[in-house]
Amino acid sequence: MAETLLVRFSQHTPENPEWLDTSTPNNQPQSGTWRDLADAAKGKAIVLLLPASAVLLLEIELPVKSNAQLKKALPFALEDLLADDVETYHLAWFRQPQDKLAVAAVTHEKLAAFIEPFRQAGIALEGIYPETLCLPYQQGSCSLLVDGELAILRTGQWRGGGIETGFLPQFLGKLSEEGGDGPFLRVWARQVPADLPFEYIEEPFSTPLQTFAHGLNAAAELNLLSGPYAPETKGGGRWQAWLPALVIALMALTLQVGGLLNQAWQQQTELKALETQTLDLFKQTFPEVKRVVNVKAQADQQLLELKKQGSHAGSGFMRILYRSGEFIKDNPGLQLRKMNYLNGGLQMQLSATDIGLLEQFKQQLQTSLLVKIQSADSGANGVEAQLEIREK
Repeated sequence: MAETLLVRFSQHTPENPEWLDTSTPNNQPQSGTWRDLADAAKGKAIVLLLPASAVLLLEIELPVKSNAQLKKALPFALEDLLADDVETYHLAWFRQPQDKLAVAAVTHEKLAAFIEPFRQAGIALEGIYPETLCLPYQQGSCSLLVDGELAILRTGQWRGGGIETGFLPQFLGKLSEEGGDGPFLRVWARQVPADLPFEYIEEPFSTPLQTFAHGLNAAAELNLLSGPYAPETKGGGRWQAWLPALVIALMALTLQVGGLLNQAWQQQTELKALETQTLDLFKQTFPEVKRVVNVKAQADQQLLELKKQGSHAGSGFMRILYRSGEFIKDNPGLQLRKMNYLNGGLQMQLSATDIGLLEQFKQQLQTSLLVKIQSADSGANGVEAQLEIREK
């Protein structure tokens, strides 16, 4: 990454940053005030490295294809793996083959605290990566960097974290028992800790930032400067070039909205007409109900009462009327004109908007009743039909 300034919070002076200009080989890290960093940052891409202990690295399997679905499903998949509520974390992820997902999680509180000094100093960040993933890594081994009281351990391509150096032998011993990634370590340290349970190779080491610079490009896949923390898009002064396209898009949107409003008005008019027809049918069917507040709820109540009465009294008429009435009330294209109950059969005169709706009505009732269309006459206003409905 050319012309990049790599920045981290110094372990020894946490209130001040230290940085490395990677544009020239063998550069030495610098440290100073935030004003010094702002001067050094001019004209360069600024990348912040977060302490290994501040970022939780995970690998999970999540068979979700689209990014939109992944964004919704990921918090649920991580709920049991995080110490606090998932809403308190900022998540960055990278897709791998076979539905695997590399995830970096850091609390919003910590991330905001790391970013705030840069904001106050007027320094724009272009990337935030975990230090762990900047540690050079080779498959089949683990990478360890010892930085004073802290140790940074990378146990896999997307796994690792930070630990106090004093606990390192016990942690590595546990990793060895559980079958860690490698039979040996690659170690960057001024003094290698004693009693390491793995075989190790001691790598040349000068400073942590110089070591992290070698693995910077690989870590860019998990950039924590994303989502609500993503930098604003530059080049705002070129928006005038897009003005004609924006005008055309706005005109198209206006026409579309106008069409939708007109369609909504027509549908509202049709809905009011259907409500009036439904109310008329309800009053004809249940003339004893004087006050109508909610047609559907009251119709359901009346039909349920009829069903109960029919069940208790054994009335075939009530059962037939209830079952056929359920379909009629849900289909405004059917209108009940006349009915008569004779010798166990309900004679029903209906009007329908088309023969297909009439046939659908017949098929629906035939699941529990015997239905016979005695006559069906088509006209300009639909179909007039005479049906006989009996219990099976």
